[in-house]
Amino acid sequence: MEIACVLDSRLASPTRPGHSGGLRPGRHVLPDPVAAAEATEAMVRQLEALGAAVESERAGEAFFAIDGLRGIHGGDRAGVLRAVRGALGTPRDDAGTAIRIGTAPNRFAAFAAAWKGVAVPEQRLHVFLAPIPVAILPLRLEAPGREAEELVVTLERLGIGTLQALSRISADRVADRFGPLGLRARRLARGEDEPLRPRTPHEELVARIELPEGTAGSQLERALELLVDRLLAAPQRRGRTLLGLRLGALLSAGGSWSVEQGLGRPTASARTLRSLLAPRLQGLPGPALALRLRALGLGPAAADQIELAVGGEEPRRRRLGAAVREVRAVQGAEALLKVLPVDSSSRVPERWALLTPFPEL
Repeated sequence: MEIACVLDSRLASPTRPGHSGGLRPGRHVLPDPVAAAEATEAMVRQLEALGAAVESERAGEAFFAIDGLRGIHGGDRAGVLRAVRGALGTPRDDAGTAIRIGTAPNRFAAFAAAWKGVAVPEQRLHVFLAPIPVAILPLRLEAPGREAEELVVTLERLGIGTLQALSRISADRVADRFGPLGLRARRLARGEDEPLRPRTPHEELVARIELPEGTAGSQLERALELLVDRLLAAPQRRGRTLLGLRLGALLSAGGSWSVEQGLGRPTASARTLRSLLAPRLQGLPGPALALRLRALGLGPAAADQIELAVGGEEPRRRRLGAAVREVRAVQGAEALLKVLPVDSSSRVPERWALLTPFPEL
């Protein structure tokens, strides 16, 4: 299998090509996280539109297998890469073209190849990896805290400066000295990597709300309630549940902030989403000008819960929810609204309340 890595050097991990043919960390300040996440999402969607099954777990990076795309785009690697470049365009950075593409037999080698813009065939894999400094490892190892950086410092102190040097050490010695993280690093150095984990393509589902100056406390929670209602009322959701969310904010002082929230199980309950996201607002580093909420994945349609009690409000709730969906299908997402109290003490009448989509009960 041949893996392609697409990097947007304006967003990707802070690494630069080394002068000796390897890769070394560089001083590179990433853009604000919300902008980086949005730009990466746009890049992934463009690749998915070409038919690629994409894995993207870090800003500015996308991996996909090109084998299945050859028949669609010219019959060879060159045709696939031409299609990719045509879809992504040619944005520029200080070093030239910002979009860099490399191919190799696995994810790790493709990442290194992308920074140099080369294609690495199977028979040249070990030759290509050999001179690369071990300093590249923290960018690909998943480890808590600074464990990966500490591993590299120790390796370099012991004179193990390249992937070739690491690969030549026996697995027993690496395990004894560095544990599971060291073994994982050794496998990468030997050209061994795990299979890709491409995401399931889904429609874009995002809601945004501008905030008045000085919004804080309960007003911020009301804004979050409005944001959740808008996301759930979006027509493209089509009754499906949510699998994960990204909450972001544009900060008054400049820059942005974002946090991802897993849901544990698929849900479309506004109450559940608010209860999970509200504590996250405490992590805001300062006043915000806007909030943004994006669905990271869509699940199956919400199933009706089994009703144990006889009668009650549950049948009426389901009928009302069906009526809300029917009206929205005909008249649009803004056809049914409710009044959401915001700041009754404000001198500005427009801040007393807002209209928000009526929830699907």
